[in-house]
Amino acid sequence: MIKIVNDFFEKDKYDQVIRHIKNNVRFTPRYFDNTTDKTRENYYGDRFDLDQDKNLYDTFIKQAEKKFKFKIYKTFSCGIDLRNLDEWKPHVDDAKINVFIMLDGPIGVTTGTCFYTDNELDIHVGFRPNRAILFPSNQLHSPHKSSVKGMRRYTCSLFITDYEGLI
Repeated sequence: MIKIVNDFFEKDKYDQVIRHIKNNVRFTPRYFDNTTDKTRENYYGDRFDLDQDKNLYDTFIKQAEKKFKFKIYKTFSCGIDLRNLDEWKPHVDDAKINVFIMLDGPIGVTTGTCFYTDNELDIHVGFRPNRAILFPSNQLHSPHKSSVKGMRRYTCSLFITDYEGLI
């Protein structure tokens, strides 16, 4: 089950969230698999952990509950990513479900997210600012690789481990 909603936030709230993220949060470099080998191949992008800003965290959680009509009880390692789009990085996440919010970046299919079925590329969801995707965390997925060098995007990932109400 993959659910997509556009206009995750109302326009004024979206503008406020974007301003806050771009002006008030501090991103730190992140690497895949918690590796100590800090190479270009392991570089994930820059991340801001939402546990550092309770108001921003609450804003995302409340809006996810409202838009997808369910109750979130427990999350872990949620954050805002400023991510490079220069490599395919298919992976699954260690949660039950994800809410992935596209915040700001270039609009297009090749800047979005891909999902796999039986290890084969199957579904492309194009990047649109203020779009959100809810999906099972064990669904193999990846940012779409862009041929444009240096392309980056802002996204938010909510990793949810306990919830109720989804059908």
